[in-house]
Amino acid sequence: MQDIFERMQQIIADQFSVDPDEISTETSFEADLGADSVDLVELVMSMEEEFDIGEVGEEELSALSTVGDCVNFLTNKLEN
Repeated sequence: MQDIFERMQQIIADQFSVDPDEISTETSFEADLGADSVDLVELVMSMEEEFDIGEVGEEELSALSTVGDCVNFLTNKLEN
């Protein structure tokens, strides 16, 4: 799980031009990073590619509001 978090930190840092150390599991994409729907779609596409998880569905995407949500989602996806 830590590995997933660190990889997500780097993806988010690159996409949103922030320091990876500023990103925690509580970081909100909208409130803390100012992400809009386009940013979130691009982030999910990066996640799909980085973790080779296939396509993330619309309903799954709507549940991802924090970095922790993404880490938990990816952990579950990769274990199944």
